[in-house]
Amino acid sequence: MKRQKYKDGTEIHVGDRILYCRQAGTIAFVADHGEYAPDHPAKEWISIKTGFMILFDNGARLHLESLDEHFSRNKEERT
Repeated sequence: MKRQKYKDGTEIHVGDRILYCRQAGTIAFVADHGEYAPDHPAKEWISIKTGFMILFDNGARLHLESLDEHFSRNKEERT
């Protein structure tokens, strides 16, 4: 099973605060290792088998298969 990881090698987890294209958000689920926030249960996302979902502070959602150059941890906020 593939594990989603930050560039420093630590795993991505539900609840992590991140930035994507300088927009703040929270990791809602990580499908690769079956980790889902209570308000984003696995049964609602059964069609997504890989990657992770970002829930942005403005309410928008984004599913990514893997990290890219626009993704970083939000070091200004603690999880």
